Amino acid sequence: MPPMMQDIKSVTRLYGQSMRSRFLSDFWHSVPTRWQRSAISGTVIGLSLMGLAACDRPPARSDTAQSSTATSPAAPPEATAESLPAAPPPPPDAAFLALITPEKTAQIRDLGLPLVLPAAVPAGFQVAQVQTQADERFGGYQILYRDDRDRCFLIEYTVGGIGDMPATENRLPLSPPMLAEDPVEYGLNYGVYVDPALREQFPESLLHSDWLPVAGGFSRLAGAALINEMLTPAAPCTNLPVADAVAIIDSLAVITDEIQGDDSP
Repeated sequence: MPPMMQDIKSVTRLYGQSMRSRFLSDFWHSVPTRWQRSAISGTVIGLSLMGLAACDRPPARSDTAQSSTATSPAAPPEATAESLPAAPPPPPDAAFLALITPEKTAQIRDLGLPLVLPAAVPAGFQVAQVQTQADERFGGYQILYRDDRDRCFLIEYTVGGIGDMPATENRLPLSPPMLAEDPVEYGLNYGVYVDPALREQFPESLLHSDWLPVAGGFSRLAGAALINEMLTPAAPCTNLPVADAVAIIDSLAVITDEIQGDDSP
């Protein structure tokens, strides 16, 4: 390049740099105060940082993803032993026929004997004791009922070994439903023995029915004197009223599985 052209380019470059420096100087000195100059510098720096932040910002999640998360149903809590309802208590003895539990009736049925029970039990009584005896000739069972006033009665069943009882001073003829088709003489005996020797030996007032024929054996009601002699309870028994004894005898029935219900063993 000719020297003249180089000088022209150098002059032009120097003129341009001079003009830019002069423009910046004039602009800067045109700002009145130092505080305003600092503010302009801060604004320029802040705009630069915002541009960088906008470039680095992660993409926002789509509305579809947010809606799917918000509307998804929560999983049901798992059932635990603590959250399950408590088991109901066992039914009271009064809920069973003749106030005798299925466990006690199973004890009797294991003997292979008919189950003879009173359908009508006076209020306040409950089953105090059940005894069974497995024997081909003298097998049977005894169910003792007792109330809180120590009044007792016993329902007995035996396959044999019965005999006539000594006469008492009182006898009440009865015709319970179980004898509807069997016209035998039957009654309730109560009071002291008629025989003076027996009355002296056993001065207590008795209460017992005749033996009632039942398929395979015999059943009867017995009162306090026989209970205290045969079972020897810790607290001696006393007799219940004659009218209550009659009602119990009239309600005696052979209880089958169908009558007893689903709770029977």
